[in-house]
Amino acid sequence: MGEKSSSRCCCCSWFIGIIVLIAVVLAIVFTIRHNKSNKHPDDGADIVPLPGSIDKNYADALKIAMQFFDIQKSGKLENNKITWRGDSGLEDGSEAGLDLSKGLYDAGDHMKFGFPMAFTATLISWSILEYGHHMDSVNQLDPAKDSLKWITDFLIHAHPSANVLYIQVGDPETDHKCWDRPETMSTKRTLTKIDTETPGTEVAAETAAAMAAASLVFKQSDPKYSSTLLKHAKQLFGFADNHRGSYSVNIPKVQSYYNSTGYGDELLWAASWLYHATEDKTYLDFVSKNGDEFGNFGSPSWFSWDNKLPGTQILLSRLTFFKKDLSGRKGLQGYKETAEAVMCGLIPSSPTATSSRTEGGLIWVAEWNALQQPVSSSFLATLYSDYMLTSGIENLACGDTSFKPSDLRKFARSQADYMLGKNPEKMSYLVGYGDKYPEYVHHRGASIPADANTGCKDGFEWLNSEEPNPNVAYGALVGGPFLNDTFIDARNNSMQNEPSTYNSALVVGSNSIHKPKIPATEKRRDKSGKRVDDVFHSVRSSSCSSNHVQPNLSFTVHSLHSTSLADLYSPRSMSLLIRSSYLSQSHIQPRNSKPSSHTNQTPLKLVFLSSFNHNPLVSLVNKRNPTMQPPTFPPSMTVKSSLIDPDGGELVELMVSESEIKLKKAESETMPKVKLTKIDLEWVHVISEGWASPLKGFMREDEYLQSLHFNSLRLKDGSLVNMSLPIVLAIDDDTKEQIGVSKNVALVSPQGDVIGSLRSVEIYKHNKEERIARTWGTTSPGLPYVEEHITPSGNWLIGGDLEIFQPIKYNDGLDHYRLSPKQLRKEFDNRQADAVFAFQLRNPVHNGHALLMNDTRKRLLEMGYKNPILLLHPLGGFTKADDVPLDVRMEQHSKVLEDGVLDPETTIVSIFPSPMHYAGPTEVQWHAKARINAGANFYIVGRDPAGMGHPTEKRDLYDPDHGKKVLSMAPGLEKLNILPFRVAAYDTVEKKMAFFDPSRAKEFLFISGTKMRTYARTGESPPDGFMCPSGWNVLVKYYESLQESDESSKQQQAVV
Repeated sequence: MGEKSSSRCCCCSWFIGIIVLIAVVLAIVFTIRHNKSNKHPDDGADIVPLPGSIDKNYADALKIAMQFFDIQKSGKLENNKITWRGDSGLEDGSEAGLDLSKGLYDAGDHMKFGFPMAFTATLISWSILEYGHHMDSVNQLDPAKDSLKWITDFLIHAHPSANVLYIQVGDPETDHKCWDRPETMSTKRTLTKIDTETPGTEVAAETAAAMAAASLVFKQSDPKYSSTLLKHAKQLFGFADNHRGSYSVNIPKVQSYYNSTGYGDELLWAASWLYHATEDKTYLDFVSKNGDEFGNFGSPSWFSWDNKLPGTQILLSRLTFFKKDLSGRKGLQGYKETAEAVMCGLIPSSPTATSSRTEGGLIWVAEWNALQQPVSSSFLATLYSDYMLTSGIENLACGDTSFKPSDLRKFARSQADYMLGKNPEKMSYLVGYGDKYPEYVHHRGASIPADANTGCKDGFEWLNSEEPNPNVAYGALVGGPFLNDTFIDARNNSMQNEPSTYNSALVVGSNSIHKPKIPATEKRRDKSGKRVDDVFHSVRSSSCSSNHVQPNLSFTVHSLHSTSLADLYSPRSMSLLIRSSYLSQSHIQPRNSKPSSHTNQTPLKLVFLSSFNHNPLVSLVNKRNPTMQPPTFPPSMTVKSSLIDPDGGELVELMVSESEIKLKKAESETMPKVKLTKIDLEWVHVISEGWASPLKGFMREDEYLQSLHFNSLRLKDGSLVNMSLPIVLAIDDDTKEQIGVSKNVALVSPQGDVIGSLRSVEIYKHNKEERIARTWGTTSPGLPYVEEHITPSGNWLIGGDLEIFQPIKYNDGLDHYRLSPKQLRKEFDNRQADAVFAFQLRNPVHNGHALLMNDTRKRLLEMGYKNPILLLHPLGGFTKADDVPLDVRMEQHSKVLEDGVLDPETTIVSIFPSPMHYAGPTEVQWHAKARINAGANFYIVGRDPAGMGHPTEKRDLYDPDHGKKVLSMAPGLEKLNILPFRVAAYDTVEKKMAFFDPSRAKEFLFISGTKMRTYARTGESPPDGFMCPSGWNVLVKYYESLQESDESSKQQQAVV
């Protein structure tokens, strides 16, 4: 995965592989159907297949897509057809005495993640079970079974005993620091496992599902192997159910990549597959009894490696279609009804259709791997239409409108055609198909010549090469277009241009869409005219000649799955929800919790919204996954507070790993040196901890110009993030000359210590007047930040990628207050916050502030939040000389909490390390943006935020109301809820701080910061109730110390 966001991309990469699989399988279904009749082996009747014509385009796409599984293979390759691939990973598993050399690499990297790999195996199996006979007709059944067995061999070896399962090979942190071929990789292949001490229910259950489904595939061609798979499946389900616990909780390191949000859906999924493999009613009873708890009936959601509910709903609804003895089973109806709601959302003309489509007609839900939703939705729609046709169901009711199977197929074909080139770019997103497809795919093996002698680090020259990939990754499905239907074919564009085994798996299915010639009745009948009610098939050997679905009463399914989100999860990807139009918008319900009812409800209207606008949901069983209705809180729910994704999708952290510090420090000693000022160091602190995410260093010129002129940065995917202040590093002429042509420089602290480096630097002109005018709206003398930092700075700016050797510390007794965004998010989670509201100030807290903060919490509770947490976040960087110093403010804040003015249980006090510009509405955007990255989803803004008096005139520099108005309109801040400051003043009648009442204006006293400082400086007490006494005493002592210092200085001058 190279340099991409691990959190955004990794979580969806396997699913993209599955997209390829589904697309190819669907291609087969619709390209191979002929007008032939076949004997149904059970009743002897001649079955007339659905008519259709062969579509060569889809057949070609199928053959191409299947090649990507061979490209991704690890181990000792057999009958290798990929000339630029060789043996790799031969020692995988050796540290545990296991042979884990097989399996498939995750995406463009060399990781083997067991959770999504097992999911891929499940889907390959399902595709073969449904359409194996069609695959055989185009000579692709054997390759598909070979790819499946390559995975299941790995899974068998990864399960050495009943309650032990190895779930990961390799360390993603070290793997992603290299760009090399799998044949020459040198990173340590560490192993990760689950067992009874560290259970991982979701991984064990998914692996059980994979084993059970695969056992059906090999049941006739290799009965012994099939029995082995089924034995493992039963053991793993028992392990998953009897030792419940999330692997993401028990093994925290996995959270950065495939972070699970729960395991209830995997248990249902595995039990469903085990029922099909065994016909043991115990497993059917499990899904029936646990559906209300885990099934989230009535709330259709998107299918993904982390959310198996839609797949389970389809799998079990198949029973209600074709198993007459189960069609009325109470425990199965919820699965089928929820599946119907998903179908209604996909048909464009449905009254409940999603509006999340590009102008080119593609369903578009998420920016990372955008094709996963449309391609998997295409497959789901096709399969559901087959259900209807096979069972003789003519209509699908969506509200007051009915639709036919052909409507679902039309939708499905439109998505597959878009993927293969019928799009505004006229580009096939399946590599190797058509005349125009991506040539700069983000894939290590494809980008490096097979004969290149490269290691871990020097291989990055191929990542950065401007030449097309020397090896074509045939069959890879890349991430896909932006919302505006555009695509950037660049190797560093991992968001759009990285393939994976996931994608390939789904393409196998969705390429099945054909040109149907369905009779007007849209029913299937035998030659006698009798309607066909049940069609199953068994998976036969590749020598079978029939092209019609044959029965297999052990395997009663006939369809596949829905879609995924680029996830949720994870801090990582933006998670989305589909909001229902018929439920109250003020309540939120976890995906797997019980709804009040799943019947007799108004049809769902699909509206895709970012999840940052709703409460976090859920315990690790009741997952927080995108749903189609806003949930409500059950009283016992465990909630998680990372409510809002950081800008760019992942939190930037720029600390060098411990294993590399020694090497990096040694390198820095040979680099040209750039001496930092105190304010420069504060900006290094800000950037390195991710407050400015997605910024990864001091701005280069293009970033600087965007920030200066547009107050925002445009990311590679076309989206905008707010960046209202230029974060730049100035150097003088001598330093520029010293750097010369060097691409890297070392950064030296004001104390003379090398603290890090800037890599791949760019030097450009520092036009100070333009910078000042655009940031402050004036060039008047007397602007504090300008006088302190810009005017004396150099005439050049240097930008580049930042690395630091250790966290920035000030050793002033306050470092324990300086929590990074990552630490704050963790603390919010520890406190089980379901809302975080931030309040910034650079003055002491008086009771008016406290009134506002306490009132905000009360309002959030009234809105339905259960545990809002206040982030009291004083600014800790540079401030002007007459502001109260940070140490005094922090001591005063602590007294406010000690006296109970603010509740310590619901308040987190932390220092925001940014320097203060006093740039009014421009700067307040920066303050708000940084709190997004810290995890706050509400931001309190007051009168004249970040403002000051005009430096040369007796007036405010900015309109006091413009700050809050700008925040409500600023690009890139749409996901942050802005809470305007209610004006508080001292009520002379009630003798306390209260919200200002204009009808009693004469009874209120406004005490400004200047007035407050005057009180403290002169020793005069403010009115009772203005500030807690102990907090006021802190200020009095501070100003007394200033007076003593001034008197001492005067005496010394007099002596002189």
